[in-house]
Amino acid sequence: MGLYRIRVSTGASFHAGSKNQVQLWLVGQHGEAALGKRLWPTRGKETEVKVEVPEYLGPLLFVKLRKRHLLQDDAWFCNWISVQGPGAGDEVRFPCYRWVEGDGVLSLPEGTGRTVGDDPQGLFQKHREEELEERRKLYRWGNWKDGLILSVAGTKLSDLPVDERFLEDKRVDFEVSLAKGLADLAIKDSLNVLTCWKDLDDFNRIFWCGQSKLAERVRDSWKEDALFGYQFLNGANPMVLRRSVHLPARLVFPPGMEELQAQLEKELKVWTSEPQGGSTVQCGGLASMMLLRDPLWAWLAASQQGGILQERS
Repeated sequence: MGLYRIRVSTGASFHAGSKNQVQLWLVGQHGEAALGKRLWPTRGKETEVKVEVPEYLGPLLFVKLRKRHLLQDDAWFCNWISVQGPGAGDEVRFPCYRWVEGDGVLSLPEGTGRTVGDDPQGLFQKHREEELEERRKLYRWGNWKDGLILSVAGTKLSDLPVDERFLEDKRVDFEVSLAKGLADLAIKDSLNVLTCWKDLDDFNRIFWCGQSKLAERVRDSWKEDALFGYQFLNGANPMVLRRSVHLPARLVFPPGMEELQAQLEKELKVWTSEPQGGSTVQCGGLASMMLLRDPLWAWLAASQQGGILQERS
């Protein structure tokens, strides 16, 4: 019994608020109380109410909420609900972070993590089992062709669970960016339709507006070995390297570089295989060469001085 202070936080995205009324219940260890006041959640704001509860509830376990509508179901995105008990009690938070639709009752458990020993009545375990069963019905696999990887059950955007879709402001941002990109492309194409691309320096003429920081870096550094190697190994078609302990047969040194060839062969000979505990380990010398595994690109890709460079993909 006593005065309870309840705060309800609504998301800040488009249409996160609702014109429907929201009713709350407080569920404690010793009882449950329905709050007489109803809320109208407002986008991006916190709604606070104070309610006098005659019953003794004990430690709060759940907050139940129900969104009522007369003519139209207006979805509501709830961030969290916090409750402060009578006196100078601690404020307890009940996280939600989901869309609330329909007129069913939604139970939000108190957000503190618990073990089985902290739940002697099994209330949280029962709630979790019910939540998992609901998710099994909501999230299902679809099979559009036998033998292929399973996909999400659904053929259009509206088939996805509402909490798995992009928020409305993100969707609007996508559409505006697409429209702007198409407009820029139409202008650029009309200005460059009669000209040819002769080299990568035409980048400044073709993409004269809307350049990102990454695009500017690629434009300024595309000839550098570090950027080329990174894109070569991690780009759209990543390559695989293998460690080599011998100079490749295809690597032909031009005249005058016999000293360099001898030095490389000498350093590679330091690579040995030594038995250790019934297994074989490789010891690195002064240099280890990495060759592309693809035979079409069987040329020297990289070398590292003073250590072992592990094979990567």
